[in-house]
Amino acid sequence: MYAHLLQPGKIGSLYVRNRVIMAPLGSRLTTENGAVTDDMIEFYSQRARGGAGVIVIEAMGIEYPQAVGKPNHVRFHDERYVPGHAKLVEKIHECGGKAFAMLWHAGINKGCLEGVQPVGPSAILNPNTGIVPHELTVDEIHELVNKFGQAAARAKLCGYDGVNVHAAHGYLLSSFVSAATNQRTDEYGGSFENRIRFPLEVLAAIRRNTGKDYPVVFRINGSDFIDGGITPEEAAAFAEALEKGGVNAIDVSAGVYGSIDTMIEPIQYEEGWKLYLAENIRKHVSIPVFGVGVIHDPAKADKAIADGQVDFVCVGRELLCEPQWVNKAAAGETHFVKCIGCNSCFERIGKNLPIRCAVNALAGRELHTPRPAEKPLNIAVAGAGPAGITAAVTAAGRGHHVTLFEKENHIGGQLVLAGAPPRKDKILEYIGYLQEELNRSEVEVKLCHEFTVEDARSFDRVIVAAGAHCRTIPLKGSGFEYMTAWDALQNRSFSWDSRNVLLIGAGSVGCETALYIREHGAASVTVVEMREKIAADMDNISRMKLLHELAECGVRTLPSTVLDHMENGMAYLSGNVGEKIPCDTVVEAVGAAPDRELCDALYQNGIPFINIGDAACIGKIGEAVRGGFDAAATI
Repeated sequence: MYAHLLQPGKIGSLYVRNRVIMAPLGSRLTTENGAVTDDMIEFYSQRARGGAGVIVIEAMGIEYPQAVGKPNHVRFHDERYVPGHAKLVEKIHECGGKAFAMLWHAGINKGCLEGVQPVGPSAILNPNTGIVPHELTVDEIHELVNKFGQAAARAKLCGYDGVNVHAAHGYLLSSFVSAATNQRTDEYGGSFENRIRFPLEVLAAIRRNTGKDYPVVFRINGSDFIDGGITPEEAAAFAEALEKGGVNAIDVSAGVYGSIDTMIEPIQYEEGWKLYLAENIRKHVSIPVFGVGVIHDPAKADKAIADGQVDFVCVGRELLCEPQWVNKAAAGETHFVKCIGCNSCFERIGKNLPIRCAVNALAGRELHTPRPAEKPLNIAVAGAGPAGITAAVTAAGRGHHVTLFEKENHIGGQLVLAGAPPRKDKILEYIGYLQEELNRSEVEVKLCHEFTVEDARSFDRVIVAAGAHCRTIPLKGSGFEYMTAWDALQNRSFSWDSRNVLLIGAGSVGCETALYIREHGAASVTVVEMREKIAADMDNISRMKLLHELAECGVRTLPSTVLDHMENGMAYLSGNVGEKIPCDTVVEAVGAAPDRELCDALYQNGIPFINIGDAACIGKIGEAVRGGFDAAATI
């Protein structure tokens, strides 16, 4: 099974056990000074232990502070960082994997960390940061070339099996290649040959510092997906020049911060969607080509290699979710958690928080695996949403006797609602994963059973994961149909054909419900939001994609607007717009509140309990999963 994915590979002089590359993921697991920690070592070594052939360690700043953007970015600019990296590489090797250091300079995409101005090819405004970078002089470029070479020598000293040079995503080297950001008129700008001069000089410097047999990979963009940016044709020419310069493999990614949803794809993107960019480059070079593109299924990865699209597949977020992905593929195992594309991992690291995963409670804290229970207890879990199921399975895995109660006739809780909007079927697949987790566990599941105080008296411990209820606001006006967003998403048989819908509340639930209603036939959908920002509760990448979808399908969004009143088939709005719109159906999406009825009853009867998930605090999937895991890990 998966003969192509699991076959040995070769990158320059390096033999690799399979064709799986762990793509670089910013972890924020370093110290505040960017040094390697035990958490970081365990994070990467578990992915090597899980079977990945090569682990590409996250972007390492080749100088400080210009090269890094946040305090907890990995620093690799001098000798003080060598011991930590040497330990990291040793551990990866102990686990059977190879390790590559990703050499990186943030360039124009760096914020003003410690008050230092970003640098780049040209002094033009970067709309993504709002900062005009310092235009590098020729002497400064030469100095950076040397620093890349010195960092490569440092990587070799640490025992890294090779280096992967980050020349993609609009960072420093990429910004020189792109005509959209490089407006120089000297030998480093203008013609394509001049624009690729800097990265080719970096390659030459690395070769001088490491020798001809040391594996060197360049990560480049197959397309920038912006006007004036790197095109597939330019990417192919860049790859050809790199091969001629002595690079051993090309790692093909895509997107810049102006098209960030193509760089770090949210849930809507199909698996393997950008492998065609790697395939394009593979037609122009004879060295191995790596391909990325939200790959989750080993069968699809295997087929991409078999069909000649790529030589190696880069898997990032999937290995965050499932460190044992390669081993499970090799064993023919089909039950493993798949990335749902929620981007909670990137939302966290964007705020300089340590990386976590919404569906893997141990991601980023692998050293905290719970021990078996000292004494088996009888535990009740009330509510079979993600928090409750995670708590139940974790507690049972530790040796406790667990009964899971759910008042509905199915599991999933609000995941069922979250999976209803268009292109969110990955959420429904996750429900299937949770069901199989229950099937494989010793948890006793009781559906259609609302947990009560009397039930609680039969257990040693009670965990409440009762979820939340949808808030409503008083609305006036006869002749209109009213419902909540939850009602709209639950009632699949309801006909939206030809309806004029007003949706109140433009958080993520409101916006996704509006999209659902519009794509199910509504004549018009208008979303009003009293705050200044639409979908303010979403990460920036997912928000960008959702706003594009809303505009594309004709949903009107009105921030800083409230509903004044309704009469005669019209809704009257006030705020930024003072107008009336046709309306026959009003949908409320004004938030949720914890369902604490059971908690209150248990408390009043003196029965101890732990409340988790939305029953404790309204949150996202990741908070629910980690809350369920933590509760069960402490009993």
